[in-house]
Amino acid sequence: MNLLYYLPAIGDNNIDNKHEILLHNLNYIYNNIQKKFSISINFYTVSEKIKNSIKNLHFIENIYIYEKTGILTELFLTNPHNEYIHLYDYILFILDDVKIINMDIQRMIDIKNKYSIEIFSPKILNSTHSFMNSNNKLTIHNFLEIYLLLLTPDDFTKYCLINTIENKWMWYVDHLFGHYNIKAGVINDFIALHMLPSCSNQSDANQCGYVYLRKYTKYNSLNDIIKNYSPIKEIIYDY
Repeated sequence: MNLLYYLPAIGDNNIDNKHEILLHNLNYIYNNIQKKFSISINFYTVSEKIKNSIKNLHFIENIYIYEKTGILTELFLTNPHNEYIHLYDYILFILDDVKIINMDIQRMIDIKNKYSIEIFSPKILNSTHSFMNSNNKLTIHNFLEIYLLLLTPDDFTKYCLINTIENKWMWYVDHLFGHYNIKAGVINDFIALHMLPSCSNQSDANQCGYVYLRKYTKYNSLNDIIKNYSPIKEIIYDY
């Protein structure tokens, strides 16, 4: 398994807490897979402390650093290092405030491949929506919040293609996996914790999201999507 840890954006807000979360996750992954892996990190404000701490980790193979002022998609959709994504078998796309609590990565890969799940997440505690943590089995979703994703390079590319730089906060895209016919799921055996309150400019995020919906879909609002799709479309009990 050739693995890439992908951090879509990190910067000033709660930077010390985010640094601790990042180091915890990197050490957790190494202890879980017992082999070196690489990291791609997008800084919206530069932290030499974080850079140096990553460089000092003996199990980090390659470090791809991108520095750009902006918010989420403004960073990760423009990252020139994305050309290296296809050097890796799997990508862990993890927001900067999400802490891994319990996750067997190889088991998660096996389940993802068995059921051809493209956008795959563990259970997320302290998520915005209960559909991210209200079950105990394998759930297949029309809606899936983005906190921690296990992706192949092709999945990563597909996820990037349904996002836009203009919809920088990514609002409402997480409710469109059913619409885009992308198989998304949550493996509730494994757990991650959303650690910090959102710093999103909710008014701006909402406006950007509505512009996205009206430009790229047949929907005018989140309610329009909810009328057509339920959050969870299947529960798999024996996997």
